[in-house]
Order: sequence, then C-alpha cells, then structure tokens
Amino acid sequence: MSEIDEQQEQKRAIYESLSPRAKTYVAKVGYDKWDPFQKPNDPLDLRKFTTDKTARTMAMGFLQQRKEEHYSNVYAKAVLDMCMGLMDNDERYLAMYEFCRWYQEQPQPHEEVLEQRTFRRD
Repeated sequence: MSEIDEQQEQKRAIYESLSPRAKTYVAKVGYDKWDPFQKPNDPLDLRKFTTDKTARTMAMGFLQQRKEEHYSNVYAKAVLDMCMGLMDNDERYLAMYEFCRWYQEQPQPHEEVLEQRTFRRD
C-alpha cells in the first residue's frame, strides 16, 4: 500500500470518528480540502522579540531586577502588557515607550519626591 493510500485511510478513519457537528464543519469546508494532519499554529507566547526572548521572559527579567521584592499583580500584568505591545509594534505601547524616554530626559524639579515615593499599589 502506498503512503498516499495509507493517508487516505487514516483521513477516512478520523472522519468516521468525528462528532456529527464536526462532520458538518468538514462538509462545509469540503472533504477534499479538509486536512486533519495540518500542523497547529504556534502559541502566542512563543512569539519572540528581535532579542530572541519571549514577552514573558522579558517581563520576568525586568521584574526580577526591580529593587522592590514585592509588586502587585496589576504592576506585573502592566509589564507583560508592555512587552506584548512592544513586540507587536502596537502604536499605543510604542507611544508610551517613546514618551517615557522623552520624559526621562526632561529636567525634574520634583525628582527627590519621586525617589522617596513607592510605586506599589495593592
């Protein structure tokens, strides 16, 4: 038996084991076009920056280098959101990043107050 025939038999066996709802989907797509052997898409968390790190790895690296040992879940989620947004070239996050860089270069008359303030919000 050739490899193509074996694959057709496997396809038929998979089709026969499907639920009626799934068979309706296959009928809509067309049995000939339906490919039960297609590879799954990569999960979103496996998208990588140009540094070859995932967003989660970048966020955890940043959080581990923070001076404060404790930070809220909201703070950690915001860091992860920033990583994901920058990775996706989302204009909203790019604007936040560029603003923060600009703001850092501005003279800060109230700099001492900012250094004393803790940014933890529980």
